[in-house]
Amino acid sequence: MSTLILLFAVFFVLLLIGTPIIFSLAASAMVVLASIDLLSPQLVMQRVYAGLDSFPMLAIPFFMAAGALMEQGGISRRLVNFSSYLVGWISGGLGHVAVIASTIFAGISGSAVADTTAIGSTMIPMMKRRGYDASFSAAVVAASGVIGPIIPPSIPLVLYGVISGASIGALFMGGIIPGLMMTVGMMVLIFTSAKRAKWDIEVEPFSCRGLWKSFLSAAGALVMPIIIVGGILGGVFTATEAAVVATVYALVIGLFWYKELTFKELPDLFYNAALNTAVVMVIVGVANLVGYVLTIEQLPMMLSDWFGEHISSTLVLLLVINLLLLLAGCFLDGGSAIIVFTPVLLPVVKAFGVDPIFFGVMMTVNLMIGTVTPPVGLSLYISARIADISIIQICKAILPFLAVQLVVLLIITVFPDLVMIIPDYMYK
Repeated sequence: MSTLILLFAVFFVLLLIGTPIIFSLAASAMVVLASIDLLSPQLVMQRVYAGLDSFPMLAIPFFMAAGALMEQGGISRRLVNFSSYLVGWISGGLGHVAVIASTIFAGISGSAVADTTAIGSTMIPMMKRRGYDASFSAAVVAASGVIGPIIPPSIPLVLYGVISGASIGALFMGGIIPGLMMTVGMMVLIFTSAKRAKWDIEVEPFSCRGLWKSFLSAAGALVMPIIIVGGILGGVFTATEAAVVATVYALVIGLFWYKELTFKELPDLFYNAALNTAVVMVIVGVANLVGYVLTIEQLPMMLSDWFGEHISSTLVLLLVINLLLLLAGCFLDGGSAIIVFTPVLLPVVKAFGVDPIFFGVMMTVNLMIGTVTPPVGLSLYISARIADISIIQICKAILPFLAVQLVVLLIITVFPDLVMIIPDYMYK
């Protein structure tokens, strides 16, 4: 137990003084290994490499490249235009547009940050010009970005699948209903807020002709989520192969259909995608080293025994874990938290009979809420910067949306069949 206290003490002290999470994880693991006379360069490199030696991990660079290609190729603007004709005429119009555009883009990027950046750069200035409060505009976009990693594809779910050994395809399918629940919940909130504030701001009146024209313009983007989800559902390709297909498709439509991508831009685009991938991969490898330390110190077994002695209800266990993860999400980014907590918590929930697919989706929904909770919520900072407001202003405005997302998390925790209905139908 003393070595585990040492591990977490070193990790959080380094994190609090501003050390990047990669070095905080690595240093804490190596300090513990040194304290038990197991530290050696060979062991460290072997464990780091073992964390990366997985075929499904190839999905991450390809999904990152696909998201970057779609964003650079003018996709977000077309999605916003289509969403405007689809829901912009409803009370609170542009708020609904931001949510729907983010939901559709979620089927492309798999990243909350990419979703917030792509949609926010278009929607926030537009909402401010139309008279919407800047804080509200920024909060809508930041909250909508949470949907990105829940609706497939999802980089956090790929990470969880690699670590847990669970089917990534089944995890993707499990995220569909919770993601749509968040979409509907936030649209209801925007509608009631608009009615209460007596906003009568519309993009333009509903037009079948305009909707059809915007649909045709955005068709290339709208087909992409269908290819990804449909291909996995139909057994045509795996989640990793879907990422490759998505990248090739995004490249083709960006270069030859929309023609907003040029060959000249590709080197920089792929370089940035590779750089982002490298950051994720290094964290995964180092986190595997931490997982090894936790395993040899038998933390999962100790936690399982403790929960078994003190908690008899599966629901109570899940609620306690949710509280733990919500707290962790305030200080760690979602991907890092998944890497750190999955090896610790998965054996515990398995002992209580919880399906790993359900747990992975619940964990992802929980930790993605962390992208809009201070002090580390990256989506908050991105939206606040685009809207030119302070972090305090957006933190106040995000609270109602945060409440909606927490209600969705509570509902899927109490009713796990909402997560499992599609995976059970497709994979069992």
